[in-house]
Amino acid sequence: MFKSNKIIKLLTAAAFAAVSIGSVNAVSQASLVQASAFHYLRKDHKLVTLGYGENLPVRFYNNGKHVYAFDDPKDDSNYTDHDLLKTHGWKYINGTKYYKIYNFDNTLSSYIAAKYFTKKYNDLSYEQIYTVTKAFSPRNGDMQASKTNLMLHPGAAIEVDMYSKDNDIVSIGAPLDDNKHGLTGFIDDGSFHASAWLKITQSQFRNNCRKAAPNTKFVFNDNGDYETNASLARGGIYHKGHFYKVYTR
Repeated sequence: MFKSNKIIKLLTAAAFAAVSIGSVNAVSQASLVQASAFHYLRKDHKLVTLGYGENLPVRFYNNGKHVYAFDDPKDDSNYTDHDLLKTHGWKYINGTKYYKIYNFDNTLSSYIAAKYFTKKYNDLSYEQIYTVTKAFSPRNGDMQASKTNLMLHPGAAIEVDMYSKDNDIVSIGAPLDDNKHGLTGFIDDGSFHASAWLKITQSQFRNNCRKAAPNTKFVFNDNGDYETNASLARGGIYHKGHFYKVYTR
């Protein structure tokens, strides 16, 4: 689903409707109030949903003091990870616009640069949904022959990382291992079901897969969250019946 290949994809539960980033930028000045120097909030105090964020750097403050080094690649705590982000305003820091992220951290004030909520960071065209046409066995993450009798069955929807097609290996997001979605071989230990990243060869990809219809669902967790080629083209996913934008760096 996202640019970085995660072994397990987990999404934060969310029950409110999606609002695109365009509506954040389209809020008229009449609905805004300047809460402090260069800090603007909605007069009605409504929160605006920015979308899901993955691998976006966060700037943390405590009582106005900068806490974490901004955009430090060595600091895992400085990034979002499949979080549904909400804002109630923005401010300028050193001339750069940041959205204040509501309830991202219980103790610190959190800000993400507004530039990350643009089309440049909302391009999911590198992911596409394919349908399995003939049964075959994918490989595990290190490309060794599967020791778990993994098998993808006809009709299974898989997510393909189109960036990986330049090599002999193709990375895929496998469906849930519950038989219903077309993958068998994983041991069910009763834990939360989520799609896993596996590997297949170019030959397996060419001979056993075809691009799925625009609205074929790739369901990637027990919440029923899913993607389609149509939703990926729009840069988002479906969660509890609502469409959400996904922003990733």
